[in-house]
Amino acid sequence: MCGRASLDKKKVPKEHRFAAKLEGVPFEKNFDARPSQQLPVILPDAEKALMATWASPEKEPDGKPTLPFNVRQENLLFIPRFRVLLPRNRCIIPVDGFFEWKEIEPEEPSAEPESDLGLDLFGNPIRSQAQKERLKKTKPQKQKYRFTQKDEEPFGLAGLWRESLNQETGELARYFSIITTSANSAVMPYHDRMPVILTPQTEEIWMDNRLQEKQWYNVLQPYESRLMNVMAIDDYESMLGHYVAPKLNSK
Repeated sequence: MCGRASLDKKKVPKEHRFAAKLEGVPFEKNFDARPSQQLPVILPDAEKALMATWASPEKEPDGKPTLPFNVRQENLLFIPRFRVLLPRNRCIIPVDGFFEWKEIEPEEPSAEPESDLGLDLFGNPIRSQAQKERLKKTKPQKQKYRFTQKDEEPFGLAGLWRESLNQETGELARYFSIITTSANSAVMPYHDRMPVILTPQTEEIWMDNRLQEKQWYNVLQPYESRLMNVMAIDDYESMLGHYVAPKLNSK
């Protein structure tokens, strides 16, 4: 799964392979990009990146989204609305990081009895119905993690894109989806899926319209764990672009 990403154009080195594609493309830096927001996407044979919205709001007759925010790699060849996009509507989404959350193990309950109902046979405090209801309503705490390249440089995610005509304005709207695959050993402790991260070599294959379906599909593999960095970060600070370790009493 990939439902959050980041991209800061100022942090794209001038010599980076994405620099020329992003030059002159009007987009704001986004440290917490999410579905329904716009990001630049790189298309085969296009001189410059184009802006597109992450996920389409349109629905299929069965109620499923026409282009969801993630498409499973395994479904590309079996779901017609995705397979029809594969020959000509592949894209690369340049990012400098993506995010996942993991529930934090709850703290041990206080040793002090929470009520005067005594202890059960196992030595645990017997809670009243009101106390049980309060515990049910307690939301589990989650820690935010940022996944990047070890060299901290931008990288490309494999995606699909499509255009749709806005019936009210008559304008074409562009949408994209990120392709996911099985998690590698770096991501697995946090989620069982990860976005398909392309290497410079597999980017060339993914962008080559002269190749065949099998060749594009074969690059959709889990990325090498040893090339990735994982960092626990402060959720609030990260939305401001400050990727710092979590602090107590974070707001």
